[in-house]
Amino acid sequence: MSEGSGGPWTSSGAHISAPPQETAHAAAAEPIERGGRFPEFPAERAERGIQILSRLAGPLVFFLALGGIAWLLLK
Repeated sequence: MSEGSGGPWTSSGAHISAPPQETAHAAAAEPIERGGRFPEFPAERAERGIQILSRLAGPLVFFLALGGIAWLLLK
């Protein structure tokens, strides 16, 4: 393999092309179609659920750790 050949996956005659910028911007600007099998899920509900779970996780881990220490001491 000669130096500067680009490795085994490319050949010296390979031509790589990219779409024009206008096409890429036009495709990105198209609205995403809504619908399908699942209804939209509001982000506020997800954030509220995460807050509730995170508030419960701290005490849960604390009491599990205390229970584990007590179990080890009494075992």
